[in-house]
Parts: sequence; structure tokens; C-alpha cells
Amino acid sequence: MIKSTFILVPGVGKKTEEYLWQNGILIWDDLRDEISLKGIGITRRRYIKTQITAAKEALSKKNASFFARYLPQCEYWRLYKEFQDKTLFLDIETTGISSYYNAITIIGTFDGKNIRIFVKDNNLNEIVEYLKNYEILVTFNGKLFDVPFIKKNFPNIEIPPVHIDLRFLLRSIGISGPLKEVEKKLGIERESDVQGINGREAPVLWGRFVRGDREALRKLVLYNIYDTVNLKELMDFCYSKKCESIGSDILYRMKERRCDFSLSPSKFTLPKVTLHRNDHRLEIRGDGKILVEIEKKKIKRLEIKIDYLIKKIRRRGYKPLVVGIDPSGTKKRPSGICILREENAYLTTVKTDKEIISRTLNAKPQVISIDSPLHLPVSGISRKCEKRLKERGINAYPSLIESMKKLTMRGITLSQIFEEQSYKVIESYPGAAQDILRFPRKKVNLKELREDLTDMGIKLISEKKPITHDELDALTSALVGYFYLAGMYEAIGDREEGYLIIPYVISSPH
Repeated sequence: MIKSTFILVPGVGKKTEEYLWQNGILIWDDLRDEISLKGIGITRRRYIKTQITAAKEALSKKNASFFARYLPQCEYWRLYKEFQDKTLFLDIETTGISSYYNAITIIGTFDGKNIRIFVKDNNLNEIVEYLKNYEILVTFNGKLFDVPFIKKNFPNIEIPPVHIDLRFLLRSIGISGPLKEVEKKLGIERESDVQGINGREAPVLWGRFVRGDREALRKLVLYNIYDTVNLKELMDFCYSKKCESIGSDILYRMKERRCDFSLSPSKFTLPKVTLHRNDHRLEIRGDGKILVEIEKKKIKRLEIKIDYLIKKIRRRGYKPLVVGIDPSGTKKRPSGICILREENAYLTTVKTDKEIISRTLNAKPQVISIDSPLHLPVSGISRKCEKRLKERGINAYPSLIESMKKLTMRGITLSQIFEEQSYKVIESYPGAAQDILRFPRKKVNLKELREDLTDMGIKLISEKKPITHDELDALTSALVGYFYLAGMYEAIGDREEGYLIIPYVISSPH
């Protein structure tokens, strides 16, 4: 399609391009000096021809940088057929959605023939050199997710000059939604092993692997391979649809001129992914061929144990005793309470403020940590702390949106009551703390959240079985209180609108 493209010439828009097509200028070679076109003088024709000559040279050298400079980004798809051998499909897996706090665990790539897998703390750095082999990068939502993560990990990396984000290309042909939803709409299937996995579950699989579940790694790699390989099928589909959108008459005339826009059918078959142990290494193989070798002992894990926090708290002259409260917006729904004493987390749920206050005061905590906004915004519906979290990739509900108003007012009331009793009260947000500590949130996987908390060395003691999400959020709030007492915290916000306390953990994204 690129050889029929004229909008790469400065000053030539889609209307002029269509005018050229309608007047028989269907491909670059049709643009000859002797052709007379109404409204396009000889000087302008020569200028267009000069630019097209430069485009021909760039194409012969497979120099996508030239086209990236002159083509609108929404038209990058036109390069695909001629640059297929220089196109790389890429997808990443991470420990969470925030590039500020989380790390890349896997980068999967596919060039139409070969799969390459890059794994955290093993061969991940090799992606820097590998990307230099390609001129076009194809992702799904990569402009907002994959590429920012990669650039955060590798600030000096050279991303291929042309980046086609299929999320936006698909939207331009009337197809929207998350990747798995788009695949279903187009009849693209995945094997049963990974059908139930989504982007939120992928970090959970990595967590299972670092705790010793090797099968979780195989599933994660297989999931990533599907994410990556399926991008080619989607790109092929988009390219064909965009070509069809030119119009049947012009497309027919182009084909008469032997402008073949059709793509060769893919002969690639997804490999059977297996995991093998070889001495101290794990091998992920596809149809017997090694895709990646992993030395698990090299993998660094963000790991803080509860006894470490307790020692830090005691050194600073405090008792390791915090009450975490996860209040609901209405007294009809249960509120979670956690009394975190030493390594023991005493969990329960209550409904009334009277019960919350009674249990909290009876515990005589060093700090009370409440999962609720404890101050109002100076103006609007959001506070500085909520905006700051959003900037870091962690979504926080504005304190005064309609669904939060009752919770906010309840939290403020409880805070004032405790402060009148001379207790130190801090505001916490379990979702943010869980993201920072690389735990799954309750809505992602409650079981894994519980396991991550117990892996810290916390003993869960609940009045009710099974332990509820309200109790685990209350425990997370109490844990934030431990980080606060240990001096391992960050206070974001200001005096006017209040501070939100989050764990501060020194770690490298690498």
C-alpha cells in the first residue's frame, strides 16, 4: 500500500491523494512530468515527484524512519506489507500496572517466524540490542503501557521508528475493547490452559512462580506467547480492512496495475510449550526448541518480612501494635477491622461506628490506620494525593465523587473521634499499598492476596471463616501502619487536604 501513498508528501492530504488516484496516478511510478492535472501545477508536481523519489530510496533501504517522519501515525499501517520482514510484535508482562512501582517480568516477541522470550533478571537486557533489528513495532495498547514500561526499565533504548498500536488501529475500523474481547469478536481462540487468564492475573502467575510454582511460569509464558503471536493475526486483519476502505473502484484499478495488497497466509503454528529442569536452570521449550533458559536464583524478589518491620518499629521506640480499619460507605455493609499485634493479625467485621470505636480503643494501638479519605479537597472532587497516585499509575477514587461521599464523611468522623482521644490516625489506601508491595488486589485474586500477606510472616486469626476481603483490606491498612511506625513510608498530599500514607520500599525495577 505504501507505493500508492502520496500523503507522505508535505502539503498533500487525503483529498489530494484521492484526486490523484481518481486521475490515474495510482502508484508512485505513475507520476510523470508529462501528465497534466487540473489544480496541480508543474512546480508542485515536480516537488511531489522529488519527495516520492526520496520515498522510493527509503523503501529500497527499508528505512522506516523516513516514513515515520512524513506519514501521519494513523497511516503507519500502509507500511506493513513492504516491511513485514522488519516488523516485530511485542507484549510485556509485569508485576502490576504502575510503571512507577512495578517491574517487567517477561517481554515476548514474534517476528512472523520466530518467538523470543526475555525474562526478568535473566536475559531481559538483551531486548535492547534485539529491537535494533526491526523497523516496525506492533503492540496492543503499547503506547500507554508496554513502551512506557520498557523505557522506564531501559531509558536509552531505541524503540523502532514506526510503532503501530493495534488498540487504536482496530478502533479506526469499528472494533474496540480489551485484547481478549477483540480476539473473541474475530473468532481467534486460545487453548484451554490460558483461556481464563487476563492481564490482571498475569502478575499473580509470576508471584506463584517466584514462590516455587514452576507450572505457573509455563502458563505465564504460554499466555504471553498467545498475546504476542495473535497480534500478527490482528495486524493482518486490520491491514486488509484498511485497504478495502479505499473503495472498491480505486482498489480494482490498483489491482489492474498489479498493485497486490494481499498478504501471504501465515504458515506459523503455535508451538507446544513445555517446561524442563536442567541442572539449576529452567528451560521453556516450544515444540522441543528452547525459547528461554531461566536461572531462578538470579530473580530478585521484592520481599519484606513482618519480623523485619517489627524490629525497625522497636528500634524507633514504638510498640508493634496498629489497628487497621476498612470502613464501608454504609452501616448496612460490614466494615473490616484488623488488630495487628506483633506478627498476629486479629481480624473481624462489624457494622456500626460504636463497634469500630469500641474494638479500636480497647486495643490501645500506637497508630490507627483508616482506609478512607480523612480530609476534603480544597476545591473540586479530588485531592492532591489522589492526583499524585494517578500520575504514578495507581487509580484512586476522588474523595467526593458520589459513590465515595458517605465513606469519606464516615472516615472523617471516625478520625476526629480517635484524635479527640489523643490517638495518632493516618489515612491509608490498601489498593495502593498492595500495588506497591506487588500483591494482587482483592478483586484480582483474594486467595493470592492472602498468601502474599501470610508469606510476610503474618499470622491470620479471624473470628469468621472464610476470611473476607474487608478483613484483608483492614489488614493491609494495618500493615501500612507498621511501615509508618518503621519509618518506611511516604506521605503524599499536603496539610490542607491531608496526607495519604503509602509504604516506601527501595527497589530497582530491574
